[in-house]
Amino acid sequence: MSPEPFYDPEIKAALERGPRMGTVSARTLDKIRADRLLQNEAVPLSDAVTRTDITVPGPAGAPAVRLRVHRRKGLEGNVPCLYWIHGGGYVLGAPEQDDLRFDRWCQRFDVVGVAVQYRLAPEHPYPAPVEDC
Repeated sequence: MSPEPFYDPEIKAALERGPRMGTVSARTLDKIRADRLLQNEAVPLSDAVTRTDITVPGPAGAPAVRLRVHRRKGLEGNVPCLYWIHGGGYVLGAPEQDDLRFDRWCQRFDVVGVAVQYRLAPEHPYPAPVEDC
């Protein structure tokens, strides 16, 4: 059996065309994190959705947790909420990486999106990121 993972040929081709972050290691982690944040800055967002950062108490003995709340302008009352834990394996990422996703979803589905900024490993090992979420 091959140690290489099997990908559908079309998926493999798409992955090979996409950006590469390289190997994540202690040596490369800071640069990869910074590069991902720079990618977020280039994303064009509409002015139809508000993005508000709030802080809420963290787990007992832990710092406060930042939440980014996305809401379509003019949307009133109680509406469904989608709570979002950004991808990144608890090592990479920030709520801002999903601003475009919520810019679209809030307008299309009339939902409020709430994305959490959890503490990242390895600086904050398990279970800290999970507890923040």
